[in-house]
Amino acid sequence: MNKIGDKVKDPQTIIKDVKIGIDQIQRQVGVIETEKKALQEKVIELENRSRRANIHLVGFPEGSEGEDPEGFIQQWFLEAFGTEQLSTSFLVERAHRIPSKRFPPGSLPRAILVKMVNTRDRDTIMKNKRTLPPLEYNRNRIELYPDYSKATQMKRREFGEVKKRMAVAGIKYSLLYPSKMRIVFKDQVFFFSHLKDVGDWLDIRGIGN
Repeated sequence: MNKIGDKVKDPQTIIKDVKIGIDQIQRQVGVIETEKKALQEKVIELENRSRRANIHLVGFPEGSEGEDPEGFIQQWFLEAFGTEQLSTSFLVERAHRIPSKRFPPGSLPRAILVKMVNTRDRDTIMKNKRTLPPLEYNRNRIELYPDYSKATQMKRREFGEVKKRMAVAGIKYSLLYPSKMRIVFKDQVFFFSHLKDVGDWLDIRGIGN
């Protein structure tokens, strides 16, 4: 009987062993979750890099690009920005409507996704558009937007409400890549990576309430 009793663990010992096992599993899960998050962020970063030379063009009437969208967009860029601002190797690699299926009649025209051969030309265009008069094509207002992954777009959209508050208050700001807010206020520059921090900063100063 003593030998059998020796093999049976005390209930308290069993509970202690179970708790130790649970703690080990929880730590392992935490490590896995951390690695998963890091991997997801890496995938998003790689996707954004693959879109680095892209620009979304919004406002061109359906069909205006004809049978040669690359040639059409390239010529428009040259006329809108001037050859002196773009590189001698400036070239539009691809241009197509997104989504591929047309919208119902009467809808706004689909955007045109453009991929440049030279990333620096893309950067020049996105930078210099701020200093030019409103861009147009046949009296249609044309807007230019960067091309980001869906996850990054959603992250940037989260700042929409605080951007409105700052615009109403006349505060200068910019949304940096991938989703960092830069604010210039009373000759000081502030940077925020999280929406809540921007909101708290505005609330403390009574801005846009």
